[in-house]
Amino acid sequence: MPKPFTNDAYTASYTTSGRWLLEGHDGGRTGYAASTVPHGDVDVAWLRRPGNDPHGATAPVVGPERVYIAYVEEPDDAENSEVYLAGFDAESGEQQLDVQLETGRAVGLALAGDTLLAVTRGPDYEQATLTALARSDGSTQWTDTIPDVTGSPAVVDGTCYLATRDEDNAVYAYALNDTQRWRTPIDGECYTATCADRDGVYVGLTDGRIAALDATTGEPRWSKQIATPEECCPDIQGTPTVADGRLYVPGIAEELVAADTADGTVLWRTTVVDEDYGNAIPSPVVTADTAYVNTYHGGLVAIDISDGSVRWRSAESGYNQPPAAGDGGVVVPQNDSVVAYETSGNPVWAIDITVPDIGMAGYIMDTEVALAHGMCYVGIADSRIYAIGARG
Repeated sequence: MPKPFTNDAYTASYTTSGRWLLEGHDGGRTGYAASTVPHGDVDVAWLRRPGNDPHGATAPVVGPERVYIAYVEEPDDAENSEVYLAGFDAESGEQQLDVQLETGRAVGLALAGDTLLAVTRGPDYEQATLTALARSDGSTQWTDTIPDVTGSPAVVDGTCYLATRDEDNAVYAYALNDTQRWRTPIDGECYTATCADRDGVYVGLTDGRIAALDATTGEPRWSKQIATPEECCPDIQGTPTVADGRLYVPGIAEELVAADTADGTVLWRTTVVDEDYGNAIPSPVVTADTAYVNTYHGGLVAIDISDGSVRWRSAESGYNQPPAAGDGGVVVPQNDSVVAYETSGNPVWAIDITVPDIGMAGYIMDTEVALAHGMCYVGIADSRIYAIGARG
C-alpha cells in the first residue's frame, strides 16, 4: 500500500462547504471542478478498499473532508448482498464511516450540503430506494421507495432529480427534507440518469430523443430527436451534460451533439470517431470552452463548444468512461491507468491502476475519477479508492 504523504497546500485548501462532486461534480454533470489538476511530482497518496469482499462500487463523491462510495458486500447468496456507505478522510485515507444501507445493489451517491443521498436497488431490480443521510455521521434522515432507477441523482438548488425505467418511465423530484415535489411520466423509455440546471431537467431516451421538463413544476417543455438513430441498440447510453443553456448529448453513432436547452434546436453535431464501431459514447466533460469525450477507438477528443470542431485527440485510446476536468487539464481513465493531459493535449502524467484478474473486464470499464482540493480520486468497481496528488 502506498505510503501517505503530506501536502501542505492541499491541507490548507479545505473549507467547511463546497460543491458536491459526482460524475460531473454538479447537477448538470459537467465533469468540471474548480480544482487544480495535480502536477509536478505526482503519485498515489493512499489506496483503500473497505469491507471484506466488496464489489459493485459507485463513483466516488468528494466532500469537504471525506471521499464517499457505496459498495456491495457479496456473500455466496447474491440475493442477500448488502449495500454499505463508506467514507474516508480525503487527506489520510482513514476510513471513518461504514454504514449499512439495505439488501440489493448500489446505484449512486450525491452530496448536497450536509446531506448525502444514496440510491440503491433491490436484488430483483424492480424497485429502488432513495436514502438521505447526515454527512457527518451517516445517520439516516429519511428513505423513500420508487420503481427501479436509471442512475445516480442530480441535485440543483436543494432539489434531487431521479429517472425511473421499465414500466414506470418517469422523472421524480424530491426536496432534501423528504417532500416529493412532483412526478412526471415520460413518453418513451428512460435510459440515462437525469441532468439538470435551474430551469430544466433533461433525460435521454432509448430512441435518441431528449425529454425536457420544467425544474420547478415538472411540466413537459419539449421532446425532440437529438441523437442519430441506430437500429442496433439504444441511441443515448451516456447521460447528457447541461451547461450555460446548452445540452451535450452523446450518441451511439460515435457523435456528440449540442442542442439549445430552450427548445432542443441542434446547434452542431460532431463525429468523434472516424469509423462507426457501434460503441456508445460516454458522458462528456464540459468546461467554459471545450467538451472532452473519452472514446474506446478514438482516444480522448477535445471539441470546441462554439462550433463543434475537433481541437485535438490523444494518441492513446482508452475506455468509454467519462473524464474529469479541472483547472489546467483533464484526467481520464485509460486502459489500466489514469492519465492527465494539459488543455493543449500534452500528456503530463500517468498512474497505473492494477485491474484484478478475476474474469471481470468491467472493473476497468467502471473506473471513475473526481477532482477536488487539488487531488484526483479514482474509484474502481471492486471498491478500491486511489488518492493521487503532488508531493508537497
